[in-house]
Amino acid sequence: MQEIVVPVSAFVRDLKNAVEGAFGFVALRGEMTNLTKAYSGHIYFTLKDNDAQIKCALFKNQQKMNHAELVNDAEYIVYGRISVYEPRSEITLVASLVVPFGEGMAAMQLKILKEKLYKEGVFDQTHKKPLPEYPKTVGVVTAESGAAIHDIIRVSRKRFPAAEIVLSPALVQGKEASESIVAALKRLEKLDEIEVVIIGRGGGSKEDLDAFNSEELARAVIAFEKPVVSAVGHETDSTILDLAASFSVATPSAAAELIFPDASEILQNVGNCLNLLKKQTEGVLFSKIMQLDNLTLSLKNPNEIMKETLYKVEKLMFRAETSVKEIIGRKITELSELEKLLEMNNPLYPLSKGFAIVSQNGKTVKTSTKLKTKEPFEIRFGDGVVKIG
Repeated sequence: MQEIVVPVSAFVRDLKNAVEGAFGFVALRGEMTNLTKAYSGHIYFTLKDNDAQIKCALFKNQQKMNHAELVNDAEYIVYGRISVYEPRSEITLVASLVVPFGEGMAAMQLKILKEKLYKEGVFDQTHKKPLPEYPKTVGVVTAESGAAIHDIIRVSRKRFPAAEIVLSPALVQGKEASESIVAALKRLEKLDEIEVVIIGRGGGSKEDLDAFNSEELARAVIAFEKPVVSAVGHETDSTILDLAASFSVATPSAAAELIFPDASEILQNVGNCLNLLKKQTEGVLFSKIMQLDNLTLSLKNPNEIMKETLYKVEKLMFRAETSVKEIIGRKITELSELEKLLEMNNPLYPLSKGFAIVSQNGKTVKTSTKLKTKEPFEIRFGDGVVKIG
């Protein structure tokens, strides 16, 4: 009999190893009761059904990824690992995720994936890249015929028409959308001139966000050498793309406003700099003249000293005037080049070169096959419009 007698602690330790080794991580569904939050920040509750119950613990460090409101008498799915507390031989479910039962398994799987990527550092600030101040070439990953690309083009033409937009088309909904988005991003990766990329869509249902919730997309975004802006058009739900991207905004239009500077503000700032430079230069000259006046008044033999001083002043004024002219000249040249760049990107600029725009029923006709010759149409030249028909 003595050979099979073991201490309680040894038995409980073996029991702990057996239970934890047999079950590991589990997902349990049940009603929450006895919900309490300890002073340490840990949350304790009981999960039960009609026939059994189990104690649960949601520790403070696991609460960052759990945004669901916890209340008594509500049904939840709890995902975690089974643990045996040796001092009292109690079985406890140490929770990693707590999801309201109505959200279903898909929501829980998404939260599990977010927690995994969070722990691996995929969402860390070290992966975030700064935006270029004056982007020349911007890549866009979205549907070719969707509203998103049109919104981005509209904002760019209004704010910074000198920029070039490169579209890498992709599916933004459906089972193949995530793979399509990753492939489109990798196409842009081959273009050295791309300075920043917008990934987005023009709106849609919450279910359409699945394309932006893949692990492959998150890893492709942080591996991309240039900053990525997420614009999936859904303010209430943060996608994995939102968390992995360098910047996240609600809509493609907001992304364009974030990336493209306002050209009118740039011109105004240049003008302000020129005015400030002029005032500073005038102030320096006035100060030197005052010094000259004070020196003149203090001279004992003004005749010879005056000539020498005036000569030095003339040289100083000549150098100052030359420097001012050079500085102003450079700024005027920079301003002229910027104005030329803005003018060249004016959609009507080609008309001054002899080109014309054909329109019919208020829309631009881009190919001869789309022109209905039996219906009236207009031809816009640089100096006017000719109506035909």
